[in-house]
Amino acid sequence: MAKVNEPSATVVSPGESKLNTNALGLWGLVIMGIAYMGLALTAYFNFGIMEGITGPIVPLAFAAVTVAMLPTAASYAVMNSRRPSTGATLTWLWEATTPPLGVWLGWVLVIAYIDGCILQPVMFGLFFNSFLNYFGVHAGYLTATLAGLIPILIVGYMTKKDIRVSTKLVGLFIAIEAGFVALLALYILIKQGIAGNVSFQPFNPTAGWTGFLNALLFAVLAIAAFDIVAPMAEETRTPRRLVPRATIYVTIGAGLYWVFTSFGIVNAVPAHTMAGYVASGEFTPIYLVAGHYVSWLRLLVPLTGFTAVFAAFSAISIAASRQLYALGREGLAPKVFGRTDQNKTPWNAQMLVLGCCVVLPILISLYQQRNPLLAFGWIGEAYVFFILIPYTLTCVANIFYHLRYHRRDFNWLTNLLLPLLGIAINVYIFYKNFFQTFVLHPTSFVTQTSITVACAAALVLAVIFTVLGIRRTGRLTRPHGFVEDEPAVLEAAGE
Repeated sequence: MAKVNEPSATVVSPGESKLNTNALGLWGLVIMGIAYMGLALTAYFNFGIMEGITGPIVPLAFAAVTVAMLPTAASYAVMNSRRPSTGATLTWLWEATTPPLGVWLGWVLVIAYIDGCILQPVMFGLFFNSFLNYFGVHAGYLTATLAGLIPILIVGYMTKKDIRVSTKLVGLFIAIEAGFVALLALYILIKQGIAGNVSFQPFNPTAGWTGFLNALLFAVLAIAAFDIVAPMAEETRTPRRLVPRATIYVTIGAGLYWVFTSFGIVNAVPAHTMAGYVASGEFTPIYLVAGHYVSWLRLLVPLTGFTAVFAAFSAISIAASRQLYALGREGLAPKVFGRTDQNKTPWNAQMLVLGCCVVLPILISLYQQRNPLLAFGWIGEAYVFFILIPYTLTCVANIFYHLRYHRRDFNWLTNLLLPLLGIAINVYIFYKNFFQTFVLHPTSFVTQTSITVACAAALVLAVIFTVLGIRRTGRLTRPHGFVEDEPAVLEAAGE
């Protein structure tokens, strides 16, 4: 049987599958990581809902989730320093445990990233409806659905280009969206401070602790994005040094940004007023908050929402296409997805991702009673389910990779205690915020139980794709063709 690291008809030749090496520096990586964090999108969609659940301690919730995610982010940083690869967790788990488990996880990541992608047209449609409502134009399901095609076309054009071009455009979009939300929060704090109404209750853990754990799901949805810099390793200069730094910078930077901006937003209006904004039917209560403080400039909420979607969509679609590309070049997905074009972009893989973004949001919105807001919640909750799997298994890979290949360098803190802490936190979040709500105590099949059914079906589909890929390629030994082969891995493989 053919080995994966030997030439075979199922494996894409290096000449057909070369990415644009040395294209990204540290800040390019940080930009792409921050982009999918969706700094403004989190403010628009999560702050008001979280305040309704937790009370005023939204900033504390973001601080807690940032700290809680650091052990997992540390495992990503450690593994990226050891084994930078477009396959990322696919590669690490393949080599640290057993190849089929790594391949299966690769498919789970493809599904997770596509799930994150299909969220973007839905959000754009919601912003577009708000934009139309500002001018008194009636908007609904049809306008949101048609508008959702706009970011697909724009992101397709952006990501077809050299990744450096995409990064520059994404950086511009982030400056617009993040700048507006930060300035709005600062203006609110200044105005409330002058009036003597600034409260520091948001940092008091007794001011709403009962709903604190229930709100963590929304905070996790926001910060569950630091992993997407890993699939860009082979397009990065000195990835062993830069990718780990970018991972930590993105995690801490986004967390601090949300602590500050959410502190401003929860100080904007009393909690009961915010609850009324959330219940008003407006897709984001921040639109009404902005109207209260800056009048007609509230129009900037949907406008910056557009730019935020462009940035987030570009980043996550690039991660999705690179993950599918990593499987394709190994022969574990159809070879066509392992090829790159003249811009050294895996465009075939990118087209599949964008095609899913055309079809799946429409189907999910139809199932969710033709309600884009319900579709947004459904897709977002499924994303948290999927992404916690690679987060947990990356911590597992950190332990076993070092035990297998770097036992002499094994560090009890970074290669054992932090990964174990990350596993415990991820499993707890999954149990408390997903399993209990959507499996043990669901209140609706359409909006809750169906998420569990769809996610379980997707995991089974990943198993089927794994079996088909392994049967096509033969016996798996180690991934080939990565930018920096590990001497310890080569020695263990007898090469």
